[in-house]
Amino acid sequence: MVTGSVRRFNRTAEGYLRWWAPVLRPSSIRLVDRLGHIDPGLPHGRVRDVLDLGCGTGSGLFEAAQRWPGARLVGLDGSVGMLDVARREEGRLPESARKRIDYVQADAATVPASDAAFDVVMTCFVLQQVPDRIAVLRELHRVLRPRGILAVYGWLEEKVPFAPEFELEQALMEVGISRPVDTDVKAGHYRSMRAAADELRSVGFRRVAPRAYALDHPWSVDDFIAHRTTTREIDLFGSMDDGTRQRVVQVLRRRLNTLTPDQLVFRAPIVSIVARKG
Repeated sequence: MVTGSVRRFNRTAEGYLRWWAPVLRPSSIRLVDRLGHIDPGLPHGRVRDVLDLGCGTGSGLFEAAQRWPGARLVGLDGSVGMLDVARREEGRLPESARKRIDYVQADAATVPASDAAFDVVMTCFVLQQVPDRIAVLRELHRVLRPRGILAVYGWLEEKVPFAPEFELEQALMEVGISRPVDTDVKAGHYRSMRAAADELRSVGFRRVAPRAYALDHPWSVDDFIAHRTTTREIDLFGSMDDGTRQRVVQVLRRRLNTLTPDQLVFRAPIVSIVARKG
């Protein structure tokens, strides 16, 4: 199913690589680090097959390829645009790693793999985008081998809004722009660590171990505006005529310039979960 989010990722994959991938990359690496310290406990004694669900431009996938030099890896994403960028970016890997990676364009709820195909499934900041998270978790349970490991990074609901995002909404109101209604159905952020862990338990995962983290990323005024106008909010800004778009950017820049450096740091609560099948 090609959702509005997938269509947007197809159009903005280059911008995602430029602006958003650096925000998420440290967390992707941390998740692989956590997996690297877990005894796989698999019958064959090592990790052989890894699925990165929603691999995006490849940060976590490439880290895993280097962490498990004997493993075959599959990067799955719903966006052709993201996969095209990942294929290009894998050029920074040694050939021995590149030849072990395959890319698959597919919906997260219908992984084109047989039952018990993978030792490890990891997914970073993807499960909030899917329409039915429980259906996706059931699918991941299906494709994991007995004692296989699922590793998830997900967003927790934020208590304090990010100041630049508030200023963006104020700028839109000042210029008289109304956001179109978002018709995409999404699972959304986790309400709590317990709720996130309970979802995994509800589909049969065991030894569910959640941990809380915080993601911090400093933005400059110019970078925040560029990210929002060319990538994150490309549909919104693309719907404006040139004059309106320029006025919104002008008002947004004025408002952002009143913020302190600390207010320009994006801080978000996230949860890391590792669980086993069976």
